[in-house]
Amino acid sequence: MYQDACLVKKKRRKKRSKFKIAVCGIIAIILAFIFYYFYVVSPVVCSLSEEKIRSLSTKVISQSVSIAMTENNLIYSDLVAISYNSNNEISLIQTNTVEINKLVRRVTELVQIEMDDLGSEGISIALGTFTGIPFFFGLGPMISLKLVPVGTVYTEFFTRFQSAGINQTRHSLNFNITSNVGMVLPARTQNFATSLEVLICESIITGKVPEFYFDGIQKLNY
Repeated sequence: MYQDACLVKKKRRKKRSKFKIAVCGIIAIILAFIFYYFYVVSPVVCSLSEEKIRSLSTKVISQSVSIAMTENNLIYSDLVAISYNSNNEISLIQTNTVEINKLVRRVTELVQIEMDDLGSEGISIALGTFTGIPFFFGLGPMISLKLVPVGTVYTEFFTRFQSAGINQTRHSLNFNITSNVGMVLPARTQNFATSLEVLICESIITGKVPEFYFDGIQKLNY
């Protein structure tokens, strides 16, 4: 009887030991998977997705500016007024802030709408990319990742004066538009900021431009 009892106890101890080993093994596998995902897979997916997201954001911004300009048929003379003195010299170059404000609001609105649409469409990444192994990148079925617009669109309007030859100056009007997009991954969200400088219009001014206009880029933030 005593020997039988000892054998039963030994079997129970072995079962407990095997159970503990199995639990420790499962925990180790889970921790290894988490580590591999966050430190290998996630950075690879973010890196490969970044170029796609920036390309899509750049396209959205460019199209929005083009649409806004076309809607109002705006040209350089609609946005800039040049005044001359009695000697027919340039005395003042003034931007039409009313029209520029309208344009900024319209561009910002269009970019925000397109970014929302972009978020609903998302981007697709091949399943093989999630292995983190370069050999499998681009292989397998496509997995759709959700994109989320983060914050509001930031628009900076600025003008630039550049010498374009003897007694000639190139005056350009530009937007610097920044948008933020978040890519939703399992257990984390990665944000990407895209900033794009867009030329609105430009003109060659003939005549001597006052020197203070060349002191630097003139900016207006919105």
